[in-house]
Amino acid sequence: MPEEEEVVLHLDLPTATALADLIYNVGEHQAAGIPIAQLSTDDSERLGRVLHDLWRALGVPLPYGDLRGREPRRRV
Repeated sequence: MPEEEEVVLHLDLPTATALADLIYNVGEHQAAGIPIAQLSTDDSERLGRVLHDLWRALGVPLPYGDLRGREPRRRV
């Protein structure tokens, strides 16, 4: 089996917590239709930085033209 490439992001505790909460809430929303709670401004900014770093690591262009690469499958 070929070794897969890794993408590693380092998160501080508040960012990791915000990301875990968001993933959980999206899962509950999809599974049971529970509304997704609105993010605080701080959490929104934290998660925006994570998304920026993740797209960079994947070589995906950012909405404002940061990098060349392939387009994300979906931007909401």
